[in-house]
Amino acid sequence: MPEDDPSTLVFGHILESRLEALFHAGDRVLDLDGGSAAAARLAARGVRVASLDPARVSTGTFDGAFATSAPPDGAELIALGPALAAALRPGAALLLTLLGPWPLPALLRRTLTGAGERRRGQDPQTRRVARPPAHPTLGEARRALGPSFEWTDAYALGVLLPDAAREAWVRDHPQGFALLAMMERAVRRWPGVRQLGDRVVLEGRRTGAS
Repeated sequence: MPEDDPSTLVFGHILESRLEALFHAGDRVLDLDGGSAAAARLAARGVRVASLDPARVSTGTFDGAFATSAPPDGAELIALGPALAAALRPGAALLLTLLGPWPLPALLRRTLTGAGERRRGQDPQTRRVARPPAHPTLGEARRALGPSFEWTDAYALGVLLPDAAREAWVRDHPQGFALLAMMERAVRRWPGVRQLGDRVVLEGRRTGAS
């Protein structure tokens, strides 16, 4: 989605609020996006943000990590888990934004028009390849990251909100968009709904276990 798309702006506000709740002035935090707008906002609040490869930082020195604008895929999560486990101190907060495996707006568009993004591979040849899915489910993402984290929250962004292709509708129906945003806020943490978002947010903490 374009950065000025209304839904993307809503996503950004939600994620910014969560990052401000998780990280505070003086915390040392890894920006896994590599120089994101969220990192700049945190730095303005006194958070010490480093845009570094977690595999190349000192062991146990960071108070948290986040990715909001460059969602890792399944294969990247497998490598990311041990690197984060080494870089983060016990109790450090982690927020990861993933691309949802079954975004509801795209599913509805394909049903109605036959067009639209398909994120989970449907090619039989793809299914025969022994590799992690590009767009993992919550369970797959947690397993890929490994046992060094406890997961405290998971929620969807973009279950009901229209994507950039419907920007004209949003402009013509601001009250309708606001109503959809309110409805999404109410349902985005429901277990059956969390994986139907354009994005899925996974929050957790580094445990004391390796």
